[in-house]
Amino acid sequence: MSMFRKAYSVVGALLILEYLTQFYLIATAIFTLAQAYFENQGQPSSKAIYGSFKNADSIASLHIFNGYVVIPITTLVLIGLSFAARRPRKTTGLTALLLVLLVLQIALVWLGIPGVTALHALNALVLLSLASWLTWTNWAWRTQSVPTKPVEAIPSPRAP
Repeated sequence: MSMFRKAYSVVGALLILEYLTQFYLIATAIFTLAQAYFENQGQPSSKAIYGSFKNADSIASLHIFNGYVVIPITTLVLIGLSFAARRPRKTTGLTALLLVLLVLQIALVWLGIPGVTALHALNALVLLSLASWLTWTNWAWRTQSVPTKPVEAIPSPRAP
């Protein structure tokens, strides 16, 4: 088993963890913002709103750093490992599609059109699904089943 195939599997699993971290970070930021609303029975003061935004800002900054720096680097490494591991063209193409979807992910944020920007979350699910499928189907430590020959039928004895 190639070292590059193992590295592809490890980096693929790392990429999945980075995507899940993105979901965790944005959910934490959203619930931090919502905390001001719920703590004040639906009537938060401007001070409470400011405080919740201040608390959520550092979490959202981690989300942005992970999405703009860490995930793109990991995706590029995964594409390189796909070539190095001599994966089939289909696998390498789908791995490169992760980068295309990531560029689309960033573009959806920069558009700033609420209805279009909402597709950011759906695209994130597509990214997570594709990365998970690629990692699962190309897992390097899976035991390969050896195809067996079909058992030939034993001829029945002829009646005299």
